[in-house]
Amino acid sequence: MEQHKEQFEHEHTHVHHHTHEHTHDGIVHTHTHEHVHSHSHIHGEGQESKEEVTVLLDYMTDHNRHHAEELADMGEKLRSMGKEEAADWIAEGVKVFMRANELFAKALEAVQNV
Repeated sequence: MEQHKEQFEHEHTHVHHHTHEHTHDGIVHTHTHEHVHSHSHIHGEGQESKEEVTVLLDYMTDHNRHHAEELADMGEKLRSMGKEEAADWIAEGVKVFMRANELFAKALEAVQNV
């Protein structure tokens, strides 16, 4: 029996809301912003193009870097609250997260050099 694979295009949209607190001269400032990211691709027979892979890997490494920064800030906030163990776990997680991101960046470089 012959398998039939349908090709279809669809778009993914991701919205991320971020709140940051900063203390300046003893005053806590809070601001919120959101990132809206979208990309589309075609599923089905064949492979994704080099351009699609490049765009996605580039986007993801930048996206991951922003999340690592936010997590590091969270860890520092926890540390200032006396939550040393939680802050240490977050710091360790950020290291692993950033190492994975370095590997994704190497993959991106390898794709670009093909």
